Amino acid sequence: MTFSITQEESRAKRGSFSFVLGFFLVSALLMGGWSGEARAHKGHGGPLVTFVKKKEALRALLPHGAKILKRKQRLSDTAAEWAEKTYGVDLEQSLYTYYLARDRQSGRIVGGAIILKAGYRHGDMVVAVGLDGSGKLTGVGLNGLSEKYIPEFEGTVGKGLIDGYKGMSVADMVKKARAAAQGDKPSRVFASRVRDAAVLLAAFMNKAK
Repeated sequence: MTFSITQEESRAKRGSFSFVLGFFLVSALLMGGWSGEARAHKGHGGPLVTFVKKKEALRALLPHGAKILKRKQRLSDTAAEWAEKTYGVDLEQSLYTYYLARDRQSGRIVGGAIILKAGYRHGDMVVAVGLDGSGKLTGVGLNGLSEKYIPEFEGTVGKGLIDGYKGMSVADMVKKARAAAQGDKPSRVFASRVRDAAVLLAAFMNKAK
């Protein structure tokens, strides 16, 4: 049995193929444009400027003479539930790096620190938080920020290691973030990032006991 295709059928098939090909090409171009625009937007904040290096921040936030352990782990369901129940903060269950300080003689936890990178407008910010063995803040830092937004923070939050947080409890930090919600954007975002970092670190330290 022999099959044949007429010229009309052939033209129709070519037309249909051209339409489908054109549709996919236009879609690909549009998607590429959108993703390119998103990448360009993300870079609008300029390069990340470091105010405090990691080692310097850890020296300031962790107790001297203790044994420092670097941990990298995902926030467990149990730890996330503890954070929400204790502080009313819903944490993202991602993979985090943090530091524990243990007494060299007894092995008990005497402190901890965490440094987190998070988004700010079309750039990034890096915050650092330390806790002592009783859960009080040993310090807070704005370790880095996208260049474009530095003037916003210099007149509000500051940069580098920030005064006024040492000795606060995590619960006090949660209240401070709530109070800052009505303030300027740099203060509001910084307080919320520090709150999340403090609660996250407290959750890891509580689980490690």
